[in-house]
Amino acid sequence: MVRGKVHMEKVQDPVNRRVTFCKRKTCLLKKGKELSTLCDAEIGLIIFSPTGKLYEFASPSMRRITKKYQKFGASMGRHIPLDEHLERLRSEVENLQKQMADLEKMNKYMNGEHLDLLNFKELKCLEMKMNSGVRKIRWRKGKFIQEYIRCRKIEGVPTFKLLRTCIESMI
Repeated sequence: MVRGKVHMEKVQDPVNRRVTFCKRKTCLLKKGKELSTLCDAEIGLIIFSPTGKLYEFASPSMRRITKKYQKFGASMGRHIPLDEHLERLRSEVENLQKQMADLEKMNKYMNGEHLDLLNFKELKCLEMKMNSGVRKIRWRKGKFIQEYIRCRKIEGVPTFKLLRTCIESMI
């Protein structure tokens, strides 16, 4: 009797899925035991069921396997201790939160809100930034109008009509 090819996709029926999990888990644990016995290999196998139940097999012990794995990962430059990694992430989150608060504060100042909190020097700095921004906006608008006029001239529209249209759109 020949088995058919199994398509690798999620089993939709919950009962069949549980049966498939149970059978394959048993086979996987059996293969781990066989590999350990036949080849004197150190095996660490951890399986969590869909319901969260833990199944494990380790030869000689899970503690020894995990220590060896961590040491191997560290020598390959891949392992970062969890505490160190979490601390780095916390620090990054704090920095991003501070940057976000600063940007929100600057946005409020640029919208004219909470200006009474600023001293004269800070107000002068804000004014310079806003004037610089206005100059850039006006320059970009000028470029846009020049391009608009150039394209419309190609179409044969008289210049005075183009200028009047541009001025009316600005008002």
